[in-house]
Amino acid sequence: MKYSNHHQQASLFTPTITIVDHANLIPTQTTATPPTPSLNVELTRDALAAQVIKDFVTHRRWEKELTLGATNEELSIALGTCWASTSNLDVHCDIHPQPHLICTTKMGLPLLRLEGPEIAALIRTHAQIPPVPNEDERKRRLKQHLDSERAKARNDIFSAAQSVLGDKSRKREQGFTKDFVDLIFTEDCLEEEKESATLERITSMLIARHWTRMKAMKAAIDLVERAALTWRSVERYWLNRTN
Repeated sequence: MKYSNHHQQASLFTPTITIVDHANLIPTQTTATPPTPSLNVELTRDALAAQVIKDFVTHRRWEKELTLGATNEELSIALGTCWASTSNLDVHCDIHPQPHLICTTKMGLPLLRLEGPEIAALIRTHAQIPPVPNEDERKRRLKQHLDSERAKARNDIFSAAQSVLGDKSRKREQGFTKDFVDLIFTEDCLEEEKESATLERITSMLIARHWTRMKAMKAAIDLVERAALTWRSVERYWLNRTN
């Protein structure tokens, strides 16, 4: 994964960052004269670390971790291998050989290095990620969320399914599409090893409605392909599946 945030070429007028033990306090203004802008920004290590992680947090989806919780180990590798660039910083994250983050100036001078435990702690703080509950509770939350995703998917695909099935009912509850959509999104029916059985079941349901087998098979394939296109993306994110 790579992303760049407001990438600019470094110049003589690009502010530089210096790590200090204590950031300078801003003096009280006693005149109306505005302060002269400085080309050197002084930050403590902790302030820079917080700034960098906050930026990463805002560019990543945390819905799963917020719902199910996350371990420190999971959060330490959550940024993966990526790089980011701002007007005065370059940041590189990697998980090999161990999770770490390196922050340098535009001239390549090292400013900050974070290891896995510190990355995890900062992400947990700034993204407000809860710890992992017990396994039963985690499974309950996951099932509840997947049920919600199925309900949403049923609703999203309903009109397309009506068109494929030739269901001209104006009200959903009066037509026959609901039985087919409910079947497709029954738990595990879109699993690859069960897909053939799902196709055969839909085909049989359509033949019972006096469709020819060829027409019924074509409609079944169309319905399952449409549903799988949506559901596989849900599974990849929530179940960490790669295909």
